[in-house]
Formats: sequence, C-alpha cells, structure tokens
Amino acid sequence: MIRRPPRSTLFPYTTLFRSPMVKFLFMVYNQNVFHPVKRIEKQDPSLIFEPQLNSENDLIWLKAKSDGPDGEPSWKPLTDKLDQFLKPYQYGNQYGPNVVPCNNGHVPGPGQVCSVDIRHLGMNCTKENNYGYDKGTPCVVIALENIVGWIPDVYETNRLPEEMPQYLKHTAMNGNPEKKMIWVSCDGKNPVDKENLGPFAYAPGPFFETYYFPYQNLKGYLSPLVMVQFLKPVKGVLINVECKAWANNIVHNQRDKQEIGRAHV
Repeated sequence: MIRRPPRSTLFPYTTLFRSPMVKFLFMVYNQNVFHPVKRIEKQDPSLIFEPQLNSENDLIWLKAKSDGPDGEPSWKPLTDKLDQFLKPYQYGNQYGPNVVPCNNGHVPGPGQVCSVDIRHLGMNCTKENNYGYDKGTPCVVIALENIVGWIPDVYETNRLPEEMPQYLKHTAMNGNPEKKMIWVSCDGKNPVDKENLGPFAYAPGPFFETYYFPYQNLKGYLSPLVMVQFLKPVKGVLINVECKAWANNIVHNQRDKQEIGRAHV
C-alpha cells in the first residue's frame, strides 16, 4: 500500500457546522466496468468508481457509528455495494482455461486474460473490516472503463508530465523502469478540499498494470483495480475528490462533460 504524504495547512479556515458524518461527492460518467464500449464510439477510457448507490446522485455520506432507520449501520448499503462489485474477483470465482496469473515476465497469450488478485488491495479495505466505513476511513475502488482494443501509451519515467503530482513522480521514478504503468492520482479538487481530505493510501499502488490491456471482450476478463482509502477526512463537510489516470493517450479535459480519464470522488 502506497500512501500520499500528509499535507501541511495551506491556510486557516473555519467550519461552521461539524458532525460525525463523512461526506464525499462522486462525479463520474461511465459507471459500469463490466459493459464494454466500442473503440469507434470513444477513444479514451474514463475512470469509474464504487460504491455508488444511485447513478443519479453521486453524493456518498456516512456516519461511522450511527444506525440507519432499520437498525443497520448507515454505511451498510455502501459496503454491500462493494461486496457486490467485488464478488467476481473473489477467490474461486475467477476460473476458466483462459484465465492465467500475469506479471511483467508473463503476459497473457492469444485468447487469455489475466486474473486479478484482490488480496493486493490491502488488509484494511476488506469485507471483514467493513472497508473502513465503520471507522470513518472509507475505501473506494477505482477502475478504468472497458474500451475494446484500447492500448495504453504509458509515460517513460524521464518524460513525466509537469502537472503530475510530485509524490506520484517520485513513485514512478523510483520504481522498476521495466514495469509499464498507467499511473493514478487522487486529491481534493480545490484547496479547501485538499485540506479536508487529509492523507490517503493506494493499494496495491497508484497504478494499473499494462498487461491487462487491451481489453478484447474475452470471457473471464476482469478489470484491474486500485483501492483508495481516506485515512483522516474532516467530518461534517462536503469533500470533492478528483482522481486522474495518467498515460500519453489519456486526455484530461475539464471542459468536456465526459471527463476523459478523470473521476470525482
């Protein structure tokens, strides 16, 4: 698990109302990782996230210690949604003659797909630990939407974009140069959001391995995942979190409502 370092205070601020509630605003536009998009329809993948209870309302809120109207914790629908999303990834559910373990020395052959080991998503972001929601440190899973035939054009470590966060550049430049990654970064959208968000951690790290691409709509394929855990978010305020995927052929266009390669959490 790789953590973004904590941020020093940019400026003082006052919150007029605080409660035990943690609130995040999620804004993404292509929600379903299991429904493929044809290459001719869209050129670049968007980031998607879970849990998402309502495609019409991307606000997620929770009270770590409170109960809902039916006596269940208020966060239970969120963890149920994560359970549902991750079920195909559970041990025993990934099977078939074409499903193979992959690494940088073993890429899938013709007709094969790589398995996804969710044990690499960390010990904190598990069903047994309620994905951190009962402690007010919620986990969110991020993936790239499936676009048939899309091949990532990854950055060389000596040619990283200037606007990439410094901690992510440091991770990229100090890693194995032979490993080709689609990098991922998350942060508060605005200065106040950055302060309210606090530190967070990625698992297995801030990247997608490139041997999962291109997506060919083959049986047994599962998208690679990144788990992001928010470790100390400020309670009682709305926090806008913006996540980006980084590759030469993923465009960040704030004016495009499709938010290519971007997700708001």
